[in-house]
Amino acid sequence: MGSASLAAATHTQSPGIGHSPASIGEGTRLQANSVPGSESADHGSSTFSETQSIDRLAPVDSVALAEGHTGLADQDAAIGDRLDALGVLVSELKGQPLTNLGGLWCMLEGIVEFAFGNSSGVNKPSELDLAHHQRARRLILSLLAVFAEGGQADGEQAETSHIDAEDVQKMRASILWVIGSACSWEEVELAVQSAAWASSDAKHLSGDTVQWFERARSWVELAVDHCYPENMTREPSEGPPPGPHEALTESLAFLACIISTDYPVLDPTAVSEIVSSLCEMTARARLVSENGLEEVAWIWTEPVHLYGVINLLNTVITYGALSQNALLPGITMLCTTANVPLCKELCCDIIYTMFTSCYMRDALLTMNYVMRRGNTGLNSKSIYKMPAMTPYQAAVNGMVYYITQIMDTGPTGFQFSLRTGNCLPVLGEAALGMHPEVLSMVFPYLCKVANDDRVDSMLPDDWTVLIAILENTVECRLSDEYEVEPGSDIDEEDEPPTLAYLYDGALQAIVSVFRRSSQPTPTSLVNLLFKMRNVLSDELAQSMLQFIDARGSLRPGSSNWLESLEEMMHLYYFDRSRSTLLRRQMARLCTRPFTEAFDVSLKGIERKPFIIAVLEQLHLEEDEKIIDSVLEILYMSLRWTKDSKTFHNILEFALRAAIEPEYVRQIQPDYMHQDDNGDMVLPEQLSLNMQMPTHPILLLGGESAAMVDEKSYSSWARITLTINCLLKVVEWRMSSNDTLGDETYDHLSVDTISLVNGLLDLLVSKHTFPSAQRNILLGFLRFHADANMRVYMLLPDHDTLLEQRVSLHENARMRLVVQSDDAVVNNTVDWVPFPIARYIRVLVYLFQTNIDIETYNVLCRGLMVQLTNTHLFSTCKEEVTAFLRYLINYMRVANYDQETRTRISSVEKNRTATYTYGLQVSFMHYKGWIKRDQQDLLISTLGDGLMMTSGAPEAPQICLHALGVAMLELHGAMVRMLPSILQNLVRIYSAAQLSVHLLEFVSSISRNQGLYTNFRKGDYQVLFAVAINYIRFHNNQRRRETSLSTNTAGARPADVGEKSDPRRQSTGAIPASPSEKQLLNDVALSQYVLVMAYQVIDVYFLSLTPALKAEMFDSIIVGLLQSNYSRSNLDEVNEVCLDMVLQNHSRSSEDILGLSDVTVQEDFGPVVERHWIQHNGIVTIRAQKEGLMAQIIERSCSGATSRIVDLTAEVSRKYVERAERTERPPTSLPASPLSDSPVSAFGSLSQSASRGRSIGRNRRLHSMAPGLPSLHHEPDMLPHDSIARLLRGELLSQSDLSRAPRFPMRFGAAPCLALEFINAYQGLQNLDVPVMLPPNFEAVARSLRIFDNTAMVDTHKVSVAYVGPGQTTEREILLNQQGSPAYWNFLRGMGHIRRLGQMKDFSAGLDTSGQDSDGRYTLGWRDLIAKLIFHVGTLMPAREDKQEQIVRKKAHMGNDFVHIVFNESGRDYEFDTIPSQFNFVQIIVTPVDGQVPTPEDEALWLRSDLSKVNARMDQLYKVKTQINPDIPFVGPAAEPKVLTLTALPGFVRSVAIHAVVFSQVYTSCKSAGIGGAEYVSLWRARLQIIKRVRAHAQKERTKRLNALGSQPGSLSESSADMAEFGEPISDPTMATTAAQALGYLVRDLESFV
Repeated sequence: MGSASLAAATHTQSPGIGHSPASIGEGTRLQANSVPGSESADHGSSTFSETQSIDRLAPVDSVALAEGHTGLADQDAAIGDRLDALGVLVSELKGQPLTNLGGLWCMLEGIVEFAFGNSSGVNKPSELDLAHHQRARRLILSLLAVFAEGGQADGEQAETSHIDAEDVQKMRASILWVIGSACSWEEVELAVQSAAWASSDAKHLSGDTVQWFERARSWVELAVDHCYPENMTREPSEGPPPGPHEALTESLAFLACIISTDYPVLDPTAVSEIVSSLCEMTARARLVSENGLEEVAWIWTEPVHLYGVINLLNTVITYGALSQNALLPGITMLCTTANVPLCKELCCDIIYTMFTSCYMRDALLTMNYVMRRGNTGLNSKSIYKMPAMTPYQAAVNGMVYYITQIMDTGPTGFQFSLRTGNCLPVLGEAALGMHPEVLSMVFPYLCKVANDDRVDSMLPDDWTVLIAILENTVECRLSDEYEVEPGSDIDEEDEPPTLAYLYDGALQAIVSVFRRSSQPTPTSLVNLLFKMRNVLSDELAQSMLQFIDARGSLRPGSSNWLESLEEMMHLYYFDRSRSTLLRRQMARLCTRPFTEAFDVSLKGIERKPFIIAVLEQLHLEEDEKIIDSVLEILYMSLRWTKDSKTFHNILEFALRAAIEPEYVRQIQPDYMHQDDNGDMVLPEQLSLNMQMPTHPILLLGGESAAMVDEKSYSSWARITLTINCLLKVVEWRMSSNDTLGDETYDHLSVDTISLVNGLLDLLVSKHTFPSAQRNILLGFLRFHADANMRVYMLLPDHDTLLEQRVSLHENARMRLVVQSDDAVVNNTVDWVPFPIARYIRVLVYLFQTNIDIETYNVLCRGLMVQLTNTHLFSTCKEEVTAFLRYLINYMRVANYDQETRTRISSVEKNRTATYTYGLQVSFMHYKGWIKRDQQDLLISTLGDGLMMTSGAPEAPQICLHALGVAMLELHGAMVRMLPSILQNLVRIYSAAQLSVHLLEFVSSISRNQGLYTNFRKGDYQVLFAVAINYIRFHNNQRRRETSLSTNTAGARPADVGEKSDPRRQSTGAIPASPSEKQLLNDVALSQYVLVMAYQVIDVYFLSLTPALKAEMFDSIIVGLLQSNYSRSNLDEVNEVCLDMVLQNHSRSSEDILGLSDVTVQEDFGPVVERHWIQHNGIVTIRAQKEGLMAQIIERSCSGATSRIVDLTAEVSRKYVERAERTERPPTSLPASPLSDSPVSAFGSLSQSASRGRSIGRNRRLHSMAPGLPSLHHEPDMLPHDSIARLLRGELLSQSDLSRAPRFPMRFGAAPCLALEFINAYQGLQNLDVPVMLPPNFEAVARSLRIFDNTAMVDTHKVSVAYVGPGQTTEREILLNQQGSPAYWNFLRGMGHIRRLGQMKDFSAGLDTSGQDSDGRYTLGWRDLIAKLIFHVGTLMPAREDKQEQIVRKKAHMGNDFVHIVFNESGRDYEFDTIPSQFNFVQIIVTPVDGQVPTPEDEALWLRSDLSKVNARMDQLYKVKTQINPDIPFVGPAAEPKVLTLTALPGFVRSVAIHAVVFSQVYTSCKSAGIGGAEYVSLWRARLQIIKRVRAHAQKERTKRLNALGSQPGSLSESSADMAEFGEPISDPTMATTAAQALGYLVRDLESFV
């Protein structure tokens, strides 16, 4: 069927047809006639050639053809006759190119409604009509299938059509409703053929996309059941019936379309389930018998169906993320179908995508797992019609083909060693089958790898696997012969080389690599010499011997070196048929062990038979060099006869040499545990629950017992070198690969554990120098474990420990495990448990006993990082929780601010406290182990740390950052402890250097509403007090002339501006002079503090309930005014804040979030429009001239509302109510808080409203007579006109504020009818009367248009980039349209997915026209005061061949101040990767311990239970910020933070919002210059527009009054203006139009004034 769009298939005159939507793009639409090669697989449908013939036919007008059928268009004709005509028409239209489909659809509207009803419900036919009803449904669906097949329009007609887009939508919705109503299999069979056509490949689906996905999923499952039933009995050569065949093909294509266009809103679990089940179905097979031979036949026999499933898999990988559950069946299907010609190209494309993305490791691991399952069940039978191939072998061939032919190992391949390291185990398993076709691909691949320029980056493990492949396939080499001589050219027309030739070529290339590289020689390479024996050519054997000689592989001390040497002598020396050069090389190699310069045991070597044989044949030798070698062997064999020392003897000596017996390190006396001989008790027997010392901080910094510097000992240098040597031995033994696969492996592992235990003994020995102790700690703190629980040592050459997140493939590893129980068992070797529990106990013991300050700091700094490696401590729950318990108790007893003189300086004290508090943060990663009471104590300890403000601010700063992490990681504990923490915030607000960090912390709390849902009035008062204090402090600083040159409230920490800070990234720009830069940063930070303080007030006030708002009103207003007293009038930021309070005092947070962000003027036709300004609010009424409706818009600087009313009815009702109310005596209103629906009323000081309510601190109510002024007020209350004065921008006197802190908030009935509708402050009394703006005044209209286009909340835009494995360049990153499952989970936690085409509000410049030029979806988030739109790179289209898409994507992302980078590349992300002048802050998210494991990691993973692979501790991610060098650091991620994936999105979003706000403030300050204009928020910008409107109106009013000669102050309109309202009325109940009612209100307000 053709894929012409719905709109393009219609005639120009057809009603309800519009422009053609954009197609979905390449690679997603799958059709039976468009699949490559599918013409041969057709079963009854039009073939590909037939479809091409359709295109050559002249288009047929479908309406004209239908009109020739009598009764079809006659609505009164019998339904049976109409259906007969429709059936004939469907037959005639089939196979024809059609136009004017819209007209035909409208003609059949009655039949459609009879068959399917409409969207409101389906008609229920009577029993007599049931047959007609079912027939009509099938015919309509058949017609739609014909539409989809032949609906191709003439291009010129489509271009000249001017059809209403709304009609297109209606017709599309109607057709999709019909398609979606299909229920029986016969109907579904027809519906699926037109679903993709009707929806333009799922781009214009009507209704819920998720429902359409579930519908398409059910269609696929239904079609599968009909095509390939469980009890299928047909022969393999027979295909499925034509109907189900087409239905399955089309339903698979439609499902792929939905996933490609709407994946962000779909459930990823449901997507993975359907993909997984389909992939598993394609692998189903059954036994068939032919000529007495049982063979395996695939149940899915149609290549086009396989192609559809593969295309679906490709769609998920391209547009979404493939889960682990779907990976195994998906890879199995791809490998098995690699030999299907129709599917091969697409399979290769998918595999290539996997190999160049984050799926690479998982794909190869899955391939390895599939191979390890082997020939089981049907896998051992040959395939039907393919007697030489089993299903298992077919899968293996596919895997090998993909790896050797598809994976790119050329110059453009990324991470060469990473790829080859993951591929070689798969090839090794495949080679074990010795299948010639597999080996013919494996051997050239090995040769290509060895000849690659980057082969030196391969790991020793990879070489071991590579050589093992040759070793395991040597039998193939031994049984084959050369057909082409080595070294000769192979002509293209000649026969291909034999396996022997390919094998030798690979072996020669590998040997050449080892000869020129520094890689250690594997034992298995030497074993190849013995296995190949006589078949190894002299040239190749000589090359290998030269290599072994140069590398010293056969020397004393190596495993079985004598036996190996003896066997090689028999092969290459005693065989005189070998060349002289080879025998000479062998003899020379035999001399090497005797020329070594170290003491080894050669006892008995002279009695070896081959040595005797060498001496016996000396008289037969003629070559002088061979004779010299034999004499050297004789001489050295008589000289070296000493015995070697065992490893334990050497270790015992080294440990004794590493201590100084005369030196005794002082430790805390309470913890000196000695045995009967006075030696220290090893800490594995010590309790973890010891009592705390009385004053632990006093013990730090204690002096040595000997009172002598350790360096004064003559043994100090020797001890230092000895310990460093021991540490190097540990590192070598945990990184050396010489012993891998050796028979002495177990012994060496146990020896290494003995060495580790010996070093732990040194740590607790009182005779160990503190410097030596620190050296040991620095080595042990580099221990690291991977997800499979093996222990590594990280590289030591990093500036900071937290930057050691290097890829694990850079470090080889020792086969040790951290488990003490249930050790992982290899097939041949038991892994040795690493003493991690004892290691933790030693660390706790050092905390308890150590008094050396430097050792303490090293311990804290290193553990802060090592604890983030949760795999290392995953089996030590008891030890970790005990450690935390001790640390918490330690901090609660320690008094870092005590006045008592201690042995350490204040600087050291501050640094020690900082490290200790930072260490506690690392324990949050073990939150699953920490009990509730311990969590509370941890939060409480961090809260107490806020009080350490006597010295430098680092300690309270790190506590603030830690609490910011805890609010996400330990949410429950933070909810319980937050009130007490707030009390500490009030006490430290005066610490200037903490202002930014404190306000960002408070702001972060506001964006996690669950933290403060239980707050009480006092808690909110604390928050408001903190913010107001910073505002007051800022205003005081601004008054001083030296404010620009001193540290203000937003001053940076002392080390922020250092140029050497590694976190700063250079952009190549020339920075300003230091003094100017410093001044600019100070101004920007000061402004940022002010902005954050007001935002804190705004967001917390808006989150209050109306009752709490009434209680907090007085304190907020008084605080703001007192912070503003130094100015002559109220500044704009206070005016904006006051407006926010007054406009939202009665709204709940849910109501505020529900307000529209865009003010839209309704289309009422001709209207009369009038505007009134009242203080800082503008009221607009737009009334219909000929109708009854009106739109009332209330604008203010902090928001806007719009409502539609029947103005005639409302005015009449209000008029009657007021008349009734004036006849009753005045009564007092009930005592209650502010009403949620206040009555609109206004008055001045001389004309107060009646029945007013005074809302003060005690909420006492007052009743006032209507129309009379308030002559008295309570002593503690301000004058009644105070609010009006503030709204005018005037200030109250300081004496009034101190004397009367209560404000006269009064609400009541309006003094006139007009003020019921014309109000800007929700019924607040004692305000100025609204003033009408000049009508039809362009300056006012233009200003209001600008106002309406200014967002009502702060709008921010942030870019999100995904960096896949190995990606480093801008183009690679911008081309990404997919990401890992973790990345998708991160995105979903950052915000909510929004459809761009449906957005009417702020979109950050993204295309919302429906053309999807910037993608279909984006990511958004908002709270009460801000809206955030993310420019997500993977949600924007970008193709390699469309440069304009890449440019457009970079334009969006490059213009953002803040970039979030989800970096899974395995490398550091450079600041200038995506250069831009607006790129100020980058938030880099990097997985911790998420690097690609080595081949043995994969082997272990494959041996484990696949269901337990993901049952590990929550993945950790590191978050850090990189900034432009011109701006100061802000935000908690200035120092890297580590969080779990569940807490990561909230933390990153908060950091991004703060970074965007600061960037906006900084940009504003920089553009205005030092001392220039302040940062202007959007609310403040709206206030300035209102003030300009007032100025324009006043000027125009004065001009008009002067022209009319009116008296000043007159509000009368001209007769022309009044004529717009129509006939004047004296009674509003007589109004017949909204304009008349509005005219009455205008005159009523004039008469009132």
